[in-house]
Amino acid sequence: MALGGRILKARALEQTGTARQRLALQAAARYLEAFRLTGGTYSGVNMAALFLVGGDVEAARSTARAVLASLQGKKPSPGETTYYHMATVAEVALILGEHDKAVRVLADAVPLAPHNYVAHASTLKQFEMLLEAQGKAAECLAPFRPPKTMHFAGHMFHTPERSTGLSRPATYALEKAVDDILENTAIGAAYGALAAGADLLIAERLIAHGVDLHVVQPCPDRLFEVSSLAPFGDAWRPRFDACLQAAASVRHVSRDDSLCDELTKSFASETAMGLAVLHAEQLATHTFQLLVWDGKDTEHAAGTARDAAHWRRYGRPQRVVPYPKERQGPAPTVAGPDPARGLRAMIFADIKGFSSVKELAIPAFQKHVLAPLAACCCNIERAISHLNTWGDGLFLVFENVEEAAAAAAALQQVFHGIDLSTAGLPPTLSLRVGGHYGPVHLMPDPFLARPGVLGREVTIAARIEPVTAAGSIFVSEPFACALAVQAQARFRCEPTGQTLTAKHQGEHRLFSLRAVTVPDAVDEPMSGA
Repeated sequence: MALGGRILKARALEQTGTARQRLALQAAARYLEAFRLTGGTYSGVNMAALFLVGGDVEAARSTARAVLASLQGKKPSPGETTYYHMATVAEVALILGEHDKAVRVLADAVPLAPHNYVAHASTLKQFEMLLEAQGKAAECLAPFRPPKTMHFAGHMFHTPERSTGLSRPATYALEKAVDDILENTAIGAAYGALAAGADLLIAERLIAHGVDLHVVQPCPDRLFEVSSLAPFGDAWRPRFDACLQAAASVRHVSRDDSLCDELTKSFASETAMGLAVLHAEQLATHTFQLLVWDGKDTEHAAGTARDAAHWRRYGRPQRVVPYPKERQGPAPTVAGPDPARGLRAMIFADIKGFSSVKELAIPAFQKHVLAPLAACCCNIERAISHLNTWGDGLFLVFENVEEAAAAAAALQQVFHGIDLSTAGLPPTLSLRVGGHYGPVHLMPDPFLARPGVLGREVTIAARIEPVTAAGSIFVSEPFACALAVQAQARFRCEPTGQTLTAKHQGEHRLFSLRAVTVPDAVDEPMSGA
């Protein structure tokens, strides 16, 4: 019963001004229906909060008092149940304008479920919403935020003559500098790869400090060893194995065992950065990047300098541990970017139910469905680097995920505006859009004599679209990660879970993508209000 309220509430929080207030009041009305039928404190306190966001302070406070009265005399079970009870009391106090009391009660609640960071995040997001509605700053919530998330990276150590490639004093200084940061910053999760040198050094210190290590490798371990472990000495492999064994999770962004180039490594780094951002967003906390870096920018297609520039481009905080000036030998030669390879965002789209369109209705389908979608593509033609189509299918390629996400949302918006019944077409027709991001081969299409894209990542993109829910946009984890770093304010990616993709391409973690916009139906009547 509260699901409609939750959806409208989420949309309200993405808006400002009167649009936020209008949606908040609609959400409050949905929660009111549930509260009248059940008397539940969950629906009641959400209703009160949304009345406040909607500008109806009196309704908010009268509802909050009713919720508080229903809580009195209840004795919740110890642990998480007590946490939710106390968090609700704190929220009621905040709605009633009793800010100091709200903070005190929240301080008593958090120790009741100290490691339930998801629950804490839900409470913090609610408090942020209420404080903003009251024109109050949210600094008071800092002590209650879950530990931060982190992306890490650093230079490889450059010679195989020693087990570290650096003298012991230089290595110890790096370890000490990393330890100082970890000891003075509450970090819950860290994401990065495990190349010989600074990557592994940071990973070992994270494990020693009890931080959840999430390994994001560019390729299968045996291939990774050839380029990123073996050239730097035999001592690195046992350390690599130990970190893998202790890791909270391990991902390989490519399962191909024939190629692990600089582009693939850049792809893994971008995915790791996005995972850190997504995790921080889920827990209502902050994220930063930790680098062991000499501070020098380069033109290399991968490496610490590129990671630093990519993260910094979007205004995110960094902590840099200077790489020692001491070098025990020349830096390894790094190949420049391969002009025949590149990172691209791809979307596949098709019309679910097209096979039900009768032969006589094909001209109407072309006029009322395909033509508007084609016009949409013409409007964004400058952003499209490659386009192909067949029947009801569409394949688009873009330089970055933000452009691809905008195109996918625009196509869905156009389709939703088509009056299928008036056109004499089945009303069950719907547009499915699947998106993916990854390294591809940029090669001429020998059939069409124009630039094209090929590779395994194209196949993955094609297999996402058939399992996409009708009328939706589903994207891969790498797509969602890149979008979280580049355009978090414009789009939302909600996880849909592990999904078995079409034609035996294995399970992939998919996300439902939508643009942050005001829904069309914002003026529906508030039944029961």
